[in-house]
Amino acid sequence: MADKLAVFGGPQAITVNEADAFEWPIFEKEDLETVKIVMSESDYKFYEEAYYLEKEIKKFFEIDYALPVVNGTAALHSALFALGIGYGDEVIVPSYTYWATVMPVLACNGTPVFAESDPGTLNIDPEDIERRITPKTKAIIVVHLCGLPCEMDNIMEIAGKHSLKVIEDCAHCIDSEYRGKITGTIGDIGCFSYQATKLLPGIEGGMFITSNREYYERAVALGHYERLPGLPSDSEYKKYQHTCFGFKYRINPLSAAIIRVQFHKYERINRQRIENLQYLEKELENIKGIEVIRTPAYMKRNYYCFRLKYKREELGGLEIDKFIAALQAEGLETGRERYVLMHKQPVFNERNSLFPWSYNTEKMPGKTNLPVTENLYETILTMPTFTRASKNLVNQYIEGIKKVVANAEELKNFEELNIKDIPDMDWSGFDHPVLR
Repeated sequence: MADKLAVFGGPQAITVNEADAFEWPIFEKEDLETVKIVMSESDYKFYEEAYYLEKEIKKFFEIDYALPVVNGTAALHSALFALGIGYGDEVIVPSYTYWATVMPVLACNGTPVFAESDPGTLNIDPEDIERRITPKTKAIIVVHLCGLPCEMDNIMEIAGKHSLKVIEDCAHCIDSEYRGKITGTIGDIGCFSYQATKLLPGIEGGMFITSNREYYERAVALGHYERLPGLPSDSEYKKYQHTCFGFKYRINPLSAAIIRVQFHKYERINRQRIENLQYLEKELENIKGIEVIRTPAYMKRNYYCFRLKYKREELGGLEIDKFIAALQAEGLETGRERYVLMHKQPVFNERNSLFPWSYNTEKMPGKTNLPVTENLYETILTMPTFTRASKNLVNQYIEGIKKVVANAEELKNFEELNIKDIPDMDWSGFDHPVLR
């Protein structure tokens, strides 16, 4: 007979108390010393940190241009501006993503077109991308969700066929790979986030990378007036050096310095996270009622976050909220997805002077049919990322899930189960506000 569930008065599955199990970011003496050094420098040297970071990123990704920016959202805005996205242009995006993937499209007066997510990967579905292409489509933004690369061969083939540009939102990646190519270097432009909860935490920061000179110079012209005088003499954007185009996206030098230090030790401080989540992925593969998002052999995955899919039909129709509540009672930090579906948000379902679709008869972006994504979204379970957790704690999570699965029939008729009120947090499950 299965062990008595904690929700019915039995012992909790989680007995290990590790205060730093999910700690992130991990700042060490080296990080603090670097900040002190930068703060003691003169104004001129102070800003050299961004150029040092730029040089290292260009070398690592083997690309021609890297532009450090204030955050990942600014990188995406810069990418869209670089591609010339403007009024009337459509950009295909996933609905299952963070708002910063989508809202910069509006900042360029473009119109987002939402596409379905693939239930097997949670990433944007290449087939649905092609179905949503119109004569107005100019670009595609792909998001490598949870650090798992999108199916880039298919996406790039579609983009080439229809003469579209591809922006890679790599906020969840550092060096994920697709068939040996690092994410961010496969499309036309790669955009990274270095916010405090990200894999390369700089407290705040972002990066725009490309090997296209025109795109780089346009991104510089958008928000880096201080770089414009240094552009080649034949650049058509050099003349805007006294104004740029109204934004100031220069990265904070302290952030640039922290990012450099974190970049040098990235593999070491992320090793435990990766080992724990690869182990968890393997051990959960054959448990009834849940489905693991598998990493194909031709991909390398950065485990920014970890998601499971709940298979209600395999547990006799047990409601997902009851399943989660029982897991929480066992001591597991889990819950429903914290991101919201973008196409359901008011901003995409209203007409007012702020939105480009308000000036014509275009259908509002939110008025679209995404049944696959909506059904998928209702099955998602969050899990922590075990950044410093022992194997013992990971095993207790596995046993806790097995315990609840074994008692699923008993849970079905228990009405007094409520999911713990979890504040809006970032995807990693840490106690930080969602920032980017």
